[in-house]
Amino acid sequence: MWTSLLVGLDGSTQAQVALAQAILIGQRFRSRVVMAHVSPPPGRTAEMSLGAPWMEWTPGSAPTSRREHEEAAQAMLRDAAGAVRRVGLEVETVMREGHVGDVLRELAQEVGVILVGRIGLRGTRARAGDDPLGPDTRDLIRRCPRPVLVCGSAPTEMDRVLVAYGGGSASEGALAFASRFAGITGAHLDVLHVADDQEAGRRTMARASGALSLTPLDFEMHLASGDLESVVAETVSRLRINALFAGAHNEGSGWEVPSHTESILRATEIPVLVHMQAAPPGARVTGSHRRFAS
Repeated sequence: MWTSLLVGLDGSTQAQVALAQAILIGQRFRSRVVMAHVSPPPGRTAEMSLGAPWMEWTPGSAPTSRREHEEAAQAMLRDAAGAVRRVGLEVETVMREGHVGDVLRELAQEVGVILVGRIGLRGTRARAGDDPLGPDTRDLIRRCPRPVLVCGSAPTEMDRVLVAYGGGSASEGALAFASRFAGITGAHLDVLHVADDQEAGRRTMARASGALSLTPLDFEMHLASGDLESVVAETVSRLRINALFAGAHNEGSGWEVPSHTESILRATEIPVLVHMQAAPPGARVTGSHRRFAS
C-alpha cells in the first residue's frame, strides 16, 4: 500500500517532523523513502534561503552564495538519508531546481504517498492569522495526484485513525483508503460525520457502517452536530486520535473544487492524510469550508 514514500525537505522543523513520520511509516510497511529538496531556479536570489537548513546556522554564518546553499542542502539530504538507512530502509535523495509544488507533484507520480510539513520555511514567513498551511503545502494538497500526509506537530504511531466522513465520493474514497491502512496495520478506525439533520446523518452513517461491517476491522461510528472545527478538535482529544483521514476533490484543469481540509487542519495537531478524489471533466464545485467534502 505504502511501499514508497516521498518526503519534501526544506530544512524547516516541520519538514524534520515529516521525515520522522516517514521513518515510522516506512518501518511498518518496509517502504522505500524518497527525500526531495527543491531549490529556486537561478536568479531567484530573494528565495535562496529556502535552500539551506537554517536551524543549523547561527546569525552571520549562513551561506551566502548559491554554491554554498546547494552544498548545505546536499549535506541536509545526506544526514536525512543516513537516518533512514540506520533503521534498515531503502532511501533515495533527489535535489532539483524549480517551483516546489511542480517538482513534488512530478516526483509523486512514482510513489504511494507524499509527506510534508504543514508550514515550511517560506510558509513561516508568509503565515498570517490562523492560516494552518504554508503556501507550498496548500498548493500541493490542491493539485497532487497522490494522497498527501500533512504531518502534525510531532510524529505519531497512527494507530487510532479518525475518518472525516461526509457520505460523498471524496469521503468514500478516504474511508476506503483508511480501511486498507487499518487492515494492514491493525489500527483502530473511528468514523465521524457532522450533520445538523440527525436523521439524515444516521442514514449517511449507515452506509459507512454497512461497508465496514463486511471487513474484520475494529471500528466505531460517531455522529455529531455543530461546528466542524470544534467537533473534530473535541473528538480527537476525547478519543486520543493520532491520525485523521479526509477526502478532498482535486483541482483538475484549474477548476475550483474546494476541500474542507483547512478547517480540519486548524482543529488538529496530528497527521492528516488527504485522499484526493479527481473531479469529473468540466466540474465546478463550491461550498462552505465548514462541511466535510461530499
